[in-house]
Amino acid sequence: MPSKRLTAPFVEKVSAPDDKPQEDYFDTITPSFGLRVGKRRKTYFVMVRTLKNGKWTMTRVTLGTTVELDLKTAREQARDAIERAAQGLAPAEVKAERKAAQAEESRNTFASVRDEFLVKYRGRQNRKPAPRTMAEIKRVLSSDLFADWSERPLAKITRRDVLDVLDILVERDAEVMANRTLAYLSMLFGWALHREIITTDPTDNIKKPGTEQSRERVLELAELRAIWQATEPTQANHGDLFTGIVRILMLTGQRREEVAGMRWAELNLDARTWTLPANRTKNKREHLVPLSDPVLEIIQARKTEQEAMRLKTEYVFTSFGSRPFSGWSKSKARLDGRASIAKWTLHDLRRTLATRMAEDLRIPPHIIEATINHVSGARAGVAGTYNRALYLDERRQALEAWAGYVRRICFAEQAEQSNVVELSTTRALG
Repeated sequence: MPSKRLTAPFVEKVSAPDDKPQEDYFDTITPSFGLRVGKRRKTYFVMVRTLKNGKWTMTRVTLGTTVELDLKTAREQARDAIERAAQGLAPAEVKAERKAAQAEESRNTFASVRDEFLVKYRGRQNRKPAPRTMAEIKRVLSSDLFADWSERPLAKITRRDVLDVLDILVERDAEVMANRTLAYLSMLFGWALHREIITTDPTDNIKKPGTEQSRERVLELAELRAIWQATEPTQANHGDLFTGIVRILMLTGQRREEVAGMRWAELNLDARTWTLPANRTKNKREHLVPLSDPVLEIIQARKTEQEAMRLKTEYVFTSFGSRPFSGWSKSKARLDGRASIAKWTLHDLRRTLATRMAEDLRIPPHIIEATINHVSGARAGVAGTYNRALYLDERRQALEAWAGYVRRICFAEQAEQSNVVELSTTRALG
């Protein structure tokens, strides 16, 4: 039996001799590991000492054909069989175990694991992400980019496969979507790795393929005024729910889904408060929002409209009664056409409130964070655990001051002035 350093090119090219049906080649790198070359197939094997009937005997263990295994995998399985035999275990089970693993892989396709992930995934603090977030993840991971992946075992998807998908998005000038896609794939593969569905994560250490503009946009005073004026009631936008939502976003700094999903049961108009239950906030904490005069006016106008329409509904902002407002894209596009300012997002209103409250109104950070229900800085960690003060009076003063600020910005003849706050307000909040 000839000895030969087995290499991938040799395995591919070698053929059975003409004068006999087969030839065995023993590897010089891994003793006892070899390749049997026959007329119709090439098979990896390993010779091991096994314990049978109280005696150690040499046994040939077939690992698999060159179609089933590459050289690297076969060599690893040979070493595993040698170790198992030395421990008195049955090395012949290696092939059976590999077959079982292959069967399991075939069941764990990209599509099946993705669908299971969308149901079972939990994020920070073991919480299920918001429905909107999961819907976006499902939309991205179910796109035509992954059509060829659907029936493939998840374990067979490689780093190159991931990079090819990201390259397509970058070529489409969809760099932000490329980054999001990488993030969602990392979540999926990380979850599968934790569940031992796969043993390696093909997204590991892949850098973001695209560039993104900073999300730290704070609106200028003239831009605030333009947005406010674009939400003025007119014949053209009469009954437009979106304009009221935008103004409440600007005046309260709450999140868009919280405002759009506002329920009458959450409101106490006599006490001028809006209580968001824990299941409707991002940080899962109940949050009380004091309501300023302009916010109350918007809510009261909706109440009057619904009464006139005889519309019975739990929602403040709804057209049909059975569900809250949801027409974001078209409504935002119409508003942008009227406002005519540089590209902005609804979340910029929240960031602008927080920033200008601090810089222009001199409101302390812990009051601002309590006002917008943001847990970081002064309210994060141990400090946040033990400091549960509501700061209700201070928050009410802060939002009243902010409402006055917005009104002066929007109705002043010279809105360019940046210091529009009375010193008495600053002292009251300090």
